[in-house]
Amino acid sequence: MKRDNIKTQFQKGEMLAGEAAQMLGVGVQTLHYYEQLGLIPRPPRTSSGYRLYTPEIVERVRFIRKAQTLGFSLDEIKETFELAKTGTSPCGQVQKVLVDKLREVERRLDELHNFRDELAALIAQAPKLSREKREAQVCSIVEEAPLLVTSITSLPPQRKRQKDKTGIKLH
Repeated sequence: MKRDNIKTQFQKGEMLAGEAAQMLGVGVQTLHYYEQLGLIPRPPRTSSGYRLYTPEIVERVRFIRKAQTLGFSLDEIKETFELAKTGTSPCGQVQKVLVDKLREVERRLDELHNFRDELAALIAQAPKLSREKREAQVCSIVEEAPLLVTSITSLPPQRKRQKDKTGIKLH
């Protein structure tokens, strides 16, 4: 079916998945995933089966994306929607989650500051450690360094997109 024929089936403001995804800055698969999780309702479909994203669904996706930028997980967003659905204002719960997130950020910042100080001290010791006559198997700076109280392994991992052996991107 041609695009023009599909367009005539739209109600005012409805969009196809690709149009909605592009406008929202997400992938089509993200929209399908939100639907699968129950974060957005199942969109109505054209007679040929294309999903039509209504203005209400688009606004709900905007809310999801904005909540994610505030640090909310998809589960937390779903809980917020469920509270709103019962007629209860979720703003109190949202504020509590934001306070918890701020505490976590502050804790992580403290860890990072401590780690920075420990690394700076190690860097200051590095010339001495590398000059020592001990035989190193790889690098005397690492081998002779004191154990740092705050290890980078205790910090949250950086999310890098990696490919597995099949070439599929992993998160």
